[in-house]
Amino acid sequence: MESAKRPQRLPVVLSRAEVDAVLNRMHGVNGLIARLLYGSGMRIMEAVRLRIKDLDAERCEVFVRDGNGAKDRVTMLPASLVDPLRAHLVLVQELLGHADVSTTMIYTHVLNRGGRAVVSPLDSR
Repeated sequence: MESAKRPQRLPVVLSRAEVDAVLNRMHGVNGLIARLLYGSGMRIMEAVRLRIKDLDAERCEVFVRDGNGAKDRVTMLPASLVDPLRAHLVLVQELLGHADVSTTMIYTHVLNRGGRAVVSPLDSR
């Protein structure tokens, strides 16, 4: 017995202008996460599980642990998000009551800045 075939459908893709319009209307943590998803190609649950130690600002990399298919992978960290992520880290550390935020940042390896050969679509706008 042959199983029914699913119809082939083309995915709906937003234009750059439409992406810009959506991202420009998003602010705060939600906007930061949306830009991270768009700019790195991460999935929603991958971003939700993201930890500070998974970000390498020096090499502009994000380490995705236990991603799709229970596999680890490395993807790009948009250079334009390094400073907003640092600012968010500082805010979180201040809310946690740490007296010296710079020491905490050193331990989380987010002070250095670098680049990669691949440019994120968020940075190429």
